Amino acid sequence: MNRTYFKIIVFGILILSFTNCKAQTNEKPNPKINSENYYEYYQSGGTISTTTNWLRRHEAVPVIVDELEKNGFEIKQYVLYELEEGEQIILDVYNRENDLGIVFNTGHFAFINKDQRSTRTYKQDKFKISGSLGKRKVYDNLPKNIVVLQETWYWYQTQNSLNDNLVNKKTAEGILREDIRKNIAEFKN
Repeated sequence: MNRTYFKIIVFGILILSFTNCKAQTNEKPNPKINSENYYEYYQSGGTISTTTNWLRRHEAVPVIVDELEKNGFEIKQYVLYELEEGEQIILDVYNRENDLGIVFNTGHFAFINKDQRSTRTYKQDKFKISGSLGKRKVYDNLPKNIVVLQETWYWYQTQNSLNDNLVNKKTAEGILREDIRKNIAEFKN
């Protein structure tokens, strides 16, 4: 590869990285948007380029931990939990006192749709003793003490220009916090 071409690519990556970091550090949650109305703020098409992204597990779990700790829950992360049938799953966050677990189902649908909020399916990849990938297990009916949160629910959008009517990343994190508070309400002492 030509050295000049390589320098142009590296320079472009640095500019894009700086632009994205700068936009995210100035971001504030939109107080008008909450878990009840955020699908109304989804923007598709139009003349301005809009990018949709989702909170990933590595971003969501620290938010979940923080919200549970703020609400007085003592938690452990990534706990191997045995279900009544003897099967085991890994809970992203667990509170022993209330036997409360939270799992964050990774993966999302390509298109945003409010009906996706009713999904409670949890999928977990299994691994063999040798370390190779085993069969994916789908759980459609986890017990009520295990809260299933879906990556596909926590989407956010960005544009090159500032737009206060978008669900930004901080707002998506706020929606995740709202969902956690709603789900743990019955477990609070």
